[in-house]
Amino acid sequence: MQQTRLSSSHNKLVPSNSKDYDAYVTEWTTHFQNCQDDFELERGLNHVFAQDWAPQVELVGEALKASRRLDSFATAVRILEGVEQKVHKKEQYDQYLNVLSPILTELGIVDKHTLGDFQVVRQKVWWADA
Repeated sequence: MQQTRLSSSHNKLVPSNSKDYDAYVTEWTTHFQNCQDDFELERGLNHVFAQDWAPQVELVGEALKASRRLDSFATAVRILEGVEQKVHKKEQYDQYLNVLSPILTELGIVDKHTLGDFQVVRQKVWWADA
């Protein structure tokens, strides 16, 4: 059985080249608008977050919409966490949240800080007492 490789022009575009940047953003925006499963969503996120800079706000918005369309709240929260890790200053992350606030409100997405801290609850097991 021969494997089918997903072919696209994603690998041909070099986002550091200013001529390719708009095409790069457009192609990944289209990808997120059309992805039909979690694999394609996460493949796109891996490509976008592998770059040396924080992704464009519109691109993040489309990724968030795709994650909620695919009913993956956890992925949506992780997208915001990825943006937070990519930006250099907290003020930049706050700017992302301000611009994305209508989408976040509409889709019911919150960042991990809003969710609060969780205490890990471990069930006591008999072999741990020994």
